[in-house]
Amino acid sequence: MYPFYVPSIYRPNSEFLIKIRDASPDIPYYIIIAKHQKEDYEKKFPLDKLVILPDTIIKISEIRQFILDLAHKNKESKIWMSDDDISKFFLKNYSDKESSSDSHLEEIDLMTFISKAESIIDKISKTEKSIIQYGFKYSTFGLQKKPYIINSNIGMIQFLDIEKIKKNKIKYDVTFDTLEDTDFTIQILKNGYHNLVLNQLIFTAPQSGKGKGGLESQYKDGAKQKGIMCFKDKYPDLIEVTDLEKGKYKIHWSKFRDLKYEKYLKDTVSI
Repeated sequence: MYPFYVPSIYRPNSEFLIKIRDASPDIPYYIIIAKHQKEDYEKKFPLDKLVILPDTIIKISEIRQFILDLAHKNKESKIWMSDDDISKFFLKNYSDKESSSDSHLEEIDLMTFISKAESIIDKISKTEKSIIQYGFKYSTFGLQKKPYIINSNIGMIQFLDIEKIKKNKIKYDVTFDTLEDTDFTIQILKNGYHNLVLNQLIFTAPQSGKGKGGLESQYKDGAKQKGIMCFKDKYPDLIEVTDLEKGKYKIHWSKFRDLKYEKYLKDTVSI
């Protein structure tokens, strides 16, 4: 089982973190926190599971890059990086004929989600070496007809090939206040690698900036809008800003559509 690295901000009572802490068998994990939050978190979690950020690291993009560097320092080959407010997990059976029906969803626990995900990823990795980032379906709404999507948005839980990311010098752009994960994914794709969203494994969580704690205060101060404009400055052809005030935008993932690779994956990998 690969380790979880979870940045957490003002959420020491996170149900997701407590599920990780209490899992059986044990899940290796680290919770990355600011120094001033240590007292609250050490009431809930062992000290050796808490990683205190340097005072100079504040933005979420800086925190995520710190995690990549820490994982490399810890000689990890692959890791999970997740937000701390994931709530529920579901499994969609794509052998069902009515593949888009939510009546075919089965709620599963965290350990089942992890074991099924790692089993699929390990199976794919034996034959396919260019996928270095995996994600999962966010929300039980808008279920997809296919069990996976290639080269798309990853979301709040990602599984990363640390060795290849480090080798190719792919880093989080620390100028971003938000949309840092989207930028990170674009960098992966522009480096000639792929990502894969496993639609049969689904999670639910509050929308970014909506839950208590986390980046709530930053979002109220316009972090979403800053992230959008930073992304637009960097990739003007990849984003359409539909309502900046409300933080609405669209990423043109179709520009990374690779029909030849999709056919290759369909013919060589059974998911």
